Order: sequence, then structure tokens, then C-alpha cells
Amino acid sequence: MAPAILPVALPDCVAVADLLVEQMGEHRVHAERSRLREVVTGVMTDDRHGFMLVAKDDGRVVGVAYVASILSVEHGGPVGWLEELYVSPDHRGAGIGTALLDAVLNQARERGLVAIDLEVDVEHQRAESLYKRFGFHRLPRGRWAKKLGH
Repeated sequence: MAPAILPVALPDCVAVADLLVEQMGEHRVHAERSRLREVVTGVMTDDRHGFMLVAKDDGRVVGVAYVASILSVEHGGPVGWLEELYVSPDHRGAGIGTALLDAVLNQARERGLVAIDLEVDVEHQRAESLYKRFGFHRLPRGRWAKKLGH
């Protein structure tokens, strides 16, 4: 049976935060579970932040996708930044990432987004393959970031 793809709900917050901590670990990024729960709750309670979907298998959260909303000059309108698309390692290869990405694109169209941007870790050829199948293409530039201290 295919996993259910649903909007994130309050009972999912802890499981989603756990998945995101797991994902950040795979990317060698330290993440605090409590801060990620706040992010999940913030997205859930204020759709100006974007939207978050979960994949559930037998009621268990096994995947998550988060699209942050921005108003883009480059694309001339509202854009989604696919910040996270993650499937638990024990559920990979079952089409869950494909189902999540398909749901993300459908939700983005329903919300009137004009484009979806994303980044892929250089070591994740499997993710690149997924995005290519959906018509994404590589841009001729790199992403930069600076953490701001508080």
C-alpha cells in the first residue's frame, strides 16, 4: 500500500523534528530538535512560511517535505524554496520521495507559485536523479550562506 501524503499536523511535530535531525546529521549539520519543532509548528500555524507535507506508512511519519515561500525577483512572483525533502533510510526505494515531490508540485501549483528552487548535496546523485525526472535543471551558480549570531 502506498504511503499517505498529508499536510503536517500537530501530532506529527515530534516525529517530523526527529526526521529533520536525522537528515541534518546526514548532511553533517548540527540541528537542535527543540528548534526544529518550533520551525515545524511555525509552518503549521502560519502558511506565510510555506507548507510542509509528511509521508505516513501505517500511521508512522517516514518522510517530510518543506517548501518555504518567498517573493522572487528572479522568477517574478511567489516561489517555493524546497528546503527539505527527506525519506527515512529504511523506507527509501519505495517511491516515497517521488510521491512527496509530486505532492509538493501539486500543492505549489494550487498556491499559485511560479517556480520551485532547491539545492542538492553534491554527494546525493540519487536526489539529483529524482529532480531531473521531474524536469528540474542545474543552475550555473553556487549557493552561499552566512550564519547570523543572536
